[in-house]
Amino acid sequence: MVAKSAALATLLTVTASAWTVPSNLQTFYNNVKNGGCKSYAGGKSNLNDGQGHSGFGFCTDTANVVYLTGKNSLGDMDIDCDGASNCGGLSGDWQAGTSFDDILVSKKYGIKTLDASIHQFSVLGTCNLDLGNLISPLALVAVVCNNQLFYSVWGDTNGCDDNNFTGEASISLAQLCFPNEGLNGNNGHTAHDVLYLAFTGSDAVVGPSNANWKTKSASDFQSSLKAFGDSVLTKKFGSTVPPTNPGNPGTCEWVGHCAGATCKTNDDCDGDLECKSGICGGTSGGTNPPPTCSWAGHCAGASCKTHDDCSDDLTCKNGKCSA
Repeated sequence: MVAKSAALATLLTVTASAWTVPSNLQTFYNNVKNGGCKSYAGGKSNLNDGQGHSGFGFCTDTANVVYLTGKNSLGDMDIDCDGASNCGGLSGDWQAGTSFDDILVSKKYGIKTLDASIHQFSVLGTCNLDLGNLISPLALVAVVCNNQLFYSVWGDTNGCDDNNFTGEASISLAQLCFPNEGLNGNNGHTAHDVLYLAFTGSDAVVGPSNANWKTKSASDFQSSLKAFGDSVLTKKFGSTVPPTNPGNPGTCEWVGHCAGATCKTNDDCDGDLECKSGICGGTSGGTNPPPTCSWAGHCAGASCKTHDDCSDDLTCKNGKCSA
């Protein structure tokens, strides 16, 4: 991790199409930014952001994902220059390798280490908090920043010299997110408005064939992640397709838009649910209204493992939160 100091120069210019943030993910982003977390990885909720602020941790409240959150805030974005190129040589805190280089070699990714100037990767975990029991190395990480969506991989961790700092990304990801801020190896994005959403499970690992690892272009690498990223986001976090049984308000396939989710119009609610007083509630038929939900991502239809994964009076049945 590099300290945030005055920018000396912009190292590289990265241009790539930003992906539109799906509405269910945007709702989740808003809820996390304005809410709290019940369960933190390792029980640690007082990690540092690198700016002298504590109170951050990696939240495990929602099935299939782990994300960085603070007290009514998200993460910032420090700059990681580790790997092949050292951000053009300006970073004074550079290491020639990244955390999972052994996997890159043994699994035949075609590269020996990541290049922060080319590969978009997120830095998750700290010296005293290993997330390896929750997230697989090189797992997909969706990053919502500057009202845009980008995909990255879990590519590095913070060392003990960084005092358990959180909120860090490769220079190529940072410049995609905030192209007008002059970010470089000594200058990061300080606002706490970045969602790092890491996906759990071996099927979320970005494999050798899921991206163009050998490219020399940051924009090409981002584009090559799109298809796999979309598939994981849909599978793990829910899609915007209509529910398979829209007549049953107890089911929900549009995570973040289930019963109890916040809304502005009926279009923000899953299936036949209607937006009532800013909350997705009863069906348009007016009968059998589903239970309300105050814990976004744990409402009716959300994935679960135990009853604790479901909001309020909902219970976990066959892997889904149900009435």
